[in-house]
Amino acid sequence: MSNISAIIVVKDQPPHLDETLESIDLLVDEIIIGDINLSPDQIHKLFNNPKIKIHKIASDTPFADVVKEDLKKIAKNEYVLYLDPDEVFPNRTIGFIKTHLNNYDCFLFPRQNIIFNKWIEHSRWWPDNQVRLYRKTSVIWPKNVHPQPKISGKQFCFEAKAENAIIHYNYESLDQFLEKATRYAKSEVNELIQTKQSLSLSTTISKALSEFISRFFAHEGYRDGMHGFVLAFLQMFYYFLVYFYFWEKNKFQSDQKEKIHKIPQLYFKQGLFETNYWLIKQNLTSPLSKLKNKFINKILSLFS
Repeated sequence: MSNISAIIVVKDQPPHLDETLESIDLLVDEIIIGDINLSPDQIHKLFNNPKIKIHKIASDTPFADVVKEDLKKIAKNEYVLYLDPDEVFPNRTIGFIKTHLNNYDCFLFPRQNIIFNKWIEHSRWWPDNQVRLYRKTSVIWPKNVHPQPKISGKQFCFEAKAENAIIHYNYESLDQFLEKATRYAKSEVNELIQTKQSLSLSTTISKALSEFISRFFAHEGYRDGMHGFVLAFLQMFYYFLVYFYFWEKNKFQSDQKEKIHKIPQLYFKQGLFETNYWLIKQNLTSPLSKLKNKFINKILSLFS
């Protein structure tokens, strides 16, 4: 058994928690559960596992990232394995980890995102490498939205193969996506307000369109069919959601410098230009349509 402590933040009753716990049983000798509104029955069930320690977390904690560092300090072991309760750890990697654990400070794993009942293989959802196993002193998690960990020391990244991948039962419904997007958008706006940053609608439009184009065309989300389109659109919508909550936080006061009547023109013009460009670049249209799209973009460029 390895000297590894697992950390899992659990809210309410996630449907895949048993799978998560089973997948790490042969790897860790301590499991720290961050408890956000667990039921008494669920707590009683968890205590049947002698490896589990439960640490209560405030019910208004907006997302798990803000408590990663706090829970890390509780872990008894030098190495910690962080998982979400909708993730299943790849058993095929355990042998390698046990043999080479002390040779590395940090391990990164590819992650299979199962969204709306399908493994999403494009649109930046794969390989989606994640920092999950690390020496406590080598990784620090900032307490903000969408944090990027500060990593020091020697890293090992598992090859992007399904057998090496954490299975992530990500969004299983539109309601789940929208609930999480709303929660994250509000937290992001609070950070903007606290740091006294501004946010314009024109900037939001540019970022939103770039997100859609990047995911759907540049990273070939179209290969995932309707799933790819819907996810790219939802990721684009997130930027608008942030702006709308920012507008609300500012008591619905608008930036008087922005010419609101020209905003739709900016949105559709930029969207058309980028779409035409990528249809041509990725050979997603006929030769005749390519000529037509090039001509349209030439005209759009003249009036930019």
